[in-house]
Amino acid sequence: MKKTILASMLAALTFGVSADSYDHSPVGDVNWDNYHQAESDWNFLGLQAKVGVNQWLHAEPVSKQAQTVIRSNRDVVYSTMVVDVSQGATFHVPAQDNNYFQIIHIMDENHLVHKVVRRGETLTLTADDLTTGTHVHVLARTRIADSIADTKRRQQLLSIEASSANEYQGKGFDASDVEGYRLKLINNVMQHGAPIEGLKGFGADFDEVEEHHFKYVTAFGYAGLPADTAQYLERVPGQGDTSCQEWTIPTPNLDVEGRGGYYSLTTYAADGWIDSERFYVSGEDMRDNGNGTVSVTFNCETGEAYDFEVSEGWAGVLRLYEPKSVRETLDYMDTLRGTKIKQL
Repeated sequence: MKKTILASMLAALTFGVSADSYDHSPVGDVNWDNYHQAESDWNFLGLQAKVGVNQWLHAEPVSKQAQTVIRSNRDVVYSTMVVDVSQGATFHVPAQDNNYFQIIHIMDENHLVHKVVRRGETLTLTADDLTTGTHVHVLARTRIADSIADTKRRQQLLSIEASSANEYQGKGFDASDVEGYRLKLINNVMQHGAPIEGLKGFGADFDEVEEHHFKYVTAFGYAGLPADTAQYLERVPGQGDTSCQEWTIPTPNLDVEGRGGYYSLTTYAADGWIDSERFYVSGEDMRDNGNGTVSVTFNCETGEAYDFEVSEGWAGVLRLYEPKSVRETLDYMDTLRGTKIKQL
């Protein structure tokens, strides 16, 4: 759970630096070849230590007062579980009395598979369906409804039935080595411009990913969603200024009716933490301009639901769920990267 929110920062970040520039040297027993398994092992063991196997851990909604990791996602509440699928397990998200976005996201011990179960869907997996191992890491996302009580009710609708309950057996990696190697790769991105593309890093098996991007998305965005389920704009062009500003964007093309698709913008302080009460606006609350665009404002003190309160050096993340077309949405994101904030 510690880094699942970091996954929300992962979009198509690309830089033109030679791969030889990056430090991939080992940290203890963790190295370039085994890092994806070591990172998965760290997450599996950490969750299992809290609740055991085949047991849900339901998180609370994010707020200024309730945030445990940087760049927290206010859209959804998370539910996590380590599941033993050695004898089979069935995953189900009911559609009845469930009118908002909700999914179960499933990863194996290689940080592969990335199956997504949506409302009204059921999926059965066994160890034969995985690229390795007998257990999976589940990260369910439940969109926050009109009330916290109803959101928690919908969390309880999630269903996983496993035929066995053997504990996940760790692979012997030292936790500090995993954390050190993870930080090394993150620093390669943030300080040295290592390229990272989610579209090339999240896949069902090794044939669907490119090694470089696979390792980096594991570090920078463990448990991130595949591009056909969610896409993220990693920064708002022109962010950081505290003057009164406005950002206008075209309305994204999402599957609202069928899959409960939606979008939102969340702002953070320069250090990545939420530092105001007005840090989140859903697409429904953005100002509809009547011409296929919507707008939000920053520090304009209008009292409107779409006006953010931001501090010096702030950053924003736009999240889009259930795009109708992966390619169209990738192009849409490229368009947004050139859509500047304007001063008011």
